[in-house]
Amino acid sequence: MLTWRSHLLLALLLLLAACAGPSATAPGAAGATSAPGVLGTNGAAVPRIAWRPCGGAFRCATVPVPLDYRNPTGPTIALGMVRLPALDPAHRIGTLAVNYGGPGTPSTSSLRRLAGRFDGVRARMDVLAVDPRGVGQSTPVRCGPFDGQPVTPVGSPLADPAGFWTSARAAGQACAAASGELLRHLSTANAARDLDLVRQSLGDPQISVYGYSYGTVLGATYANLFPDHLRALVVDGALDVAANAGTADPGRPVDVRAGVAAARDASVQAFLGACSTAGPAQCALAGPPGADPRARLDAAIAAATRAGGSADLADRVATALESGGRLASLARTLAVRAPAGLAPGPVVPDPAAGAPAHSAAFLAIQCTDVVTPTADQITALLPAEQAAHPLFGVPAALNTAACVDWPAIDPDRWLGPWNAPLHAPALVVNARDDPDTPLAIARATAAVLSAARVLVVDGFGHTTLDLPSHCAQDAAAAYLLDPGRPPAEGTVCPPDPGARWPPAS
Repeated sequence: MLTWRSHLLLALLLLLAACAGPSATAPGAAGATSAPGVLGTNGAAVPRIAWRPCGGAFRCATVPVPLDYRNPTGPTIALGMVRLPALDPAHRIGTLAVNYGGPGTPSTSSLRRLAGRFDGVRARMDVLAVDPRGVGQSTPVRCGPFDGQPVTPVGSPLADPAGFWTSARAAGQACAAASGELLRHLSTANAARDLDLVRQSLGDPQISVYGYSYGTVLGATYANLFPDHLRALVVDGALDVAANAGTADPGRPVDVRAGVAAARDASVQAFLGACSTAGPAQCALAGPPGADPRARLDAAIAAATRAGGSADLADRVATALESGGRLASLARTLAVRAPAGLAPGPVVPDPAAGAPAHSAAFLAIQCTDVVTPTADQITALLPAEQAAHPLFGVPAALNTAACVDWPAIDPDRWLGPWNAPLHAPALVVNARDDPDTPLAIARATAAVLSAARVLVVDGFGHTTLDLPSHCAQDAAAAYLLDPGRPPAEGTVCPPDPGARWPPAS
């Protein structure tokens, strides 16, 4: 027989479940059970993992984690993951969790495609990929008309500020309406808490983390929330974690704080220098004899700006610079756009310049994580950014335009500090000429961590996913197997032959 207290408790539980939004479930309903009486991160129940075969050696599972770690016994969401067990379980030394960036990129499907990159540790380590909350198999964020569609604010803040910013806010409003309470809990800090709860489910006293691009923020956040539980950390294509948070410079958008436009300009300069050295046989922008690649690029920028197509050109150049294998094609494209003899003209603001496209999952995490300035502050920055960086200034300043007035900020997001003592130095891997996370940013992140070694891959590309290097891959594997012996500071690795540009003669 239910007492009045029982009725009250039942009503409260039903109310909590209803308030959790359409993506949350009642406790324990995400497809796994919890170990009786075993409490983990923030007092949450440690779930039991029921692994199932899901193709080849892969094992998949779904477990419940708290929607809100301030209410660890309340509503849960589902966390999807995939694992490759160690090939030599008798000598297993732990788990390597891999995140492939984004934010908003499903790590589970990426591990299935890219597992071979971790052959060097597979004998002794399980390799694990967890889709961060809100992404892929982990209770995905819902954003109504933006589901499965690229989110691009319509118009231009230079030509129609009011219309542009109204359009920029639309995605956040749609996500809030469709996802409810879930949207307030999609921070990287909560993804790190989820990972620590999974670590406890695995029975590992510590875990190793390998993060690509945005995954470096997840790795650094985990390192600072749970330093005693981190065995080793590799950050590959490191974001500037302090600039990403933005507490020290809240009046500028994240990519301006991080100097992304300047980084891309520097990468272009390195490309042009390599093009001149290679000559027209390997770089179309260097021919005919006597042509100046820099002048031809300036002419292409001026022509595109006058025609209202500089945003498209900026996207083409930035994308090509992310992989050395695309640079020969970039040179041919620019040569067509700027035939020899076309004089560069004055670069004027492009009234059609707008914001880059992103997935709703990207925005749901990024907009929760970072401090974003107001629409007026961003609009006021645009002329100076355009003047300083004609090709990349406006796209970088507007990269997170949709985050302005984002309707749900996680009160438990991590904004620093980043220097918690680590058991072993982190390994920071970065391309010398990375247009997205330049070497200077990698060194800045290495400097704010309590201990780190920087390994440079000598080439063009964003992370070793787009600048493959067996040298760097072997160095990372050796470090993961023995974190107490990281590569020496200043180690430089060549890219693999097919990733070099210009090709080795």
